[in-house]
Amino acid sequence: MREFISGRLVSGGGVCEGCGRTLRTGEKVYSLAAEVEEMREYLYCQGCRPSEDELPDGVLSLEPALAVEEPGAEERTLGIEIRAGSTCTRCGHSFEAREWLFVGVVEGLHSGFIYCRECYLQEKAEAEEE
Repeated sequence: MREFISGRLVSGGGVCEGCGRTLRTGEKVYSLAAEVEEMREYLYCQGCRPSEDELPDGVLSLEPALAVEEPGAEERTLGIEIRAGSTCTRCGHSFEAREWLFVGVVEGLHSGFIYCRECYLQEKAEAEEE
């Protein structure tokens, strides 16, 4: 059975893959989950940062991140937050709170296709019949 992730449309202009209806901002939508073979975290110290041609398969780019005690706790922090105590993929260094590091950005967990509630229910019913 295919899996879906639900959410709200952040900006208008989305179109339902099933019926073609234009979806409104804030409307609940369903996105088909993509199959991801392995979801690994790629974290690097300043000195262990790989060059663009050395990135592991599946890593699209490197982005700066900040190690924090509790991700999302401080509203003023913008950007990627990683839990303090996480370790560098290459050397095993444990990142302390407020330490800068690099994160490998991997492919997303869900596709760009969205469905309205009615098409989602229809898709789900058809999948259950199979």
